Amino acid sequence: MNTQISLPPELKARIEREANARGMSVPDFLRESLEHALAQQPAEDPLFADTAVYRDGGPDDVAANHDRYLYGDAS
Repeated sequence: MNTQISLPPELKARIEREANARGMSVPDFLRESLEHALAQQPAEDPLFADTAVYRDGGPDDVAANHDRYLYGDAS
């Protein structure tokens, strides 16, 4: 698959310099960099993985009733 992207000139120059310094082609450098960046991303948001805070998915109406959940029932 071929993909075309636009890069700012300074970023393009930095990529070319780094690829050259590593003895790699720019496409190989970009592929390796993207694979590394994606591997660093957690599969799950660690905040929601904290079972001490979140035991389940939580209520389904948080967006509509956030004040009630944050401040209690004011009525």
